Amino acid sequence: MAQSILGQLREALGSRRAIKIGVVTSRVGPLDYYGTMEIQGLRLGIEYATDGSWEVAGRPLQIFIEDDAGDPATGGQKARMLIEQEGVHILQGCASSAVAMVLAGIAEEYGRLFLIEPAAADSLTGPYLNRYLFRTAPNVSQDAATAGAYAVENLGRSFCFIAPDYIWGRQSTAAWKRVIGEHGGEILSEVLVPADETDFRPYLRQVLAAKAEVLVQSWAGAGSGPLFAQMREMGVFDVMQVTGGLGDREARHALGEAACGMVGIIKYSCILPTNQVNDWLVRHHQEQYGQDPDLFTGGGFAAGIALVEALNRTEGNPDAEALIPVMENLSFEGPKGTYTFRRQDHQALQPMYIVEMVMHPEQSFCIPRLIREISAEESAPPLAVAR
Repeated sequence: MAQSILGQLREALGSRRAIKIGVVTSRVGPLDYYGTMEIQGLRLGIEYATDGSWEVAGRPLQIFIEDDAGDPATGGQKARMLIEQEGVHILQGCASSAVAMVLAGIAEEYGRLFLIEPAAADSLTGPYLNRYLFRTAPNVSQDAATAGAYAVENLGRSFCFIAPDYIWGRQSTAAWKRVIGEHGGEILSEVLVPADETDFRPYLRQVLAAKAEVLVQSWAGAGSGPLFAQMREMGVFDVMQVTGGLGDREARHALGEAACGMVGIIKYSCILPTNQVNDWLVRHHQEQYGQDPDLFTGGGFAAGIALVEALNRTEGNPDAEALIPVMENLSFEGPKGTYTFRRQDHQALQPMYIVEMVMHPEQSFCIPRLIREISAEESAPPLAVAR
């Protein structure tokens, strides 16, 4: 009898044992705001999906956050520390695709689920894919699939590119070039720029010399403001259409009128979806942070929902071997609508948006105006691996 009571007590205590989520992302450097959006969204997604309890199957959820400073070696050290010292069951990150590639290997080494948001390099769900890795963030091929065909059909037939010379920038350009070529577009030039550059004028002279009808820009982080301002200064917008991925709200506000007229893709903007999940996110983000959610907040929110949905199905078991089979083909409702993890590559298929940047009627900056919502099926990227 005493042993039975002791067993019941142990079971009760075990059910209260925290599920630990280790977040590794940028908290300083050019991608620090991406990390902020990711974390704020993740917290709110867990709050939403648990109805404010922060519990699944009677087990509390805890988040441990570490700064990778955008450095792969640092990110790897932080991930190992979270697993070995804090005992985290699940990894989540990163703002940097290069850091996420290191964490993919660590997740496999330690047998931990790794949920990627907002890192977008194709190779994470390609050559770097392992069974422990899932991604709520759209990859660069989803960006290209969303807007590449539209650009050829509506903006022009000849293209040049400007992108940062690191893994995300190179893979983004490659994805766009593939889609544009498939739809009959002509590639005239590709300009790769050091990722920490702030004087883009020499590179923009190369862009102008190509005499393309359309410029596809792929840029992320703090350099977006100088890039767009110098594009406007040098008359790039006067002689060609500019497309590509549209950045976060802070970057767009800093540009003022410089981005006006640009047509491209946006992963998330809180003014575009019309559903109850997004309404909840906007309302609670305003209450907690005093402003609207931004570009990667929606993705962090989706990651939080996905984790809770999967943990509910495993009755609070955070072991990767329990989570993986329920997450493959898992569908859930997020701020953009329905997200589904594709079984073959664990990439979340999701709606995307083609927009035009137009002046805010009451402010001095541009906001996205919806041209077309692209379905999850239509924006699905090609499979880079077969599992």
